[in-house]
Amino acid sequence: MFDVAQHLMNSLQNAAARLRYAADATSRAQTPYGASSTDAAMAQTAREAVFTEALLAAAHARLAEIKTAAR
Repeated sequence: MFDVAQHLMNSLQNAAARLRYAADATSRAQTPYGASSTDAAMAQTAREAVFTEALLAAAHARLAEIKTAAR
């Protein structure tokens, strides 16, 4: 079994940055001077949230494997 913790941490940090960017874009789109449609910004935010959720599930599974191996 090889260790993927560092890769998962890097991915989570990148996902957090993308999610923050998507949330900022959605906020800008809500202003009178923002985009004419907020659908694209909201869809991007939802995609990033789903991706982040998948990364968290992978990290949780990895931690469960470590817990099992440590017993």
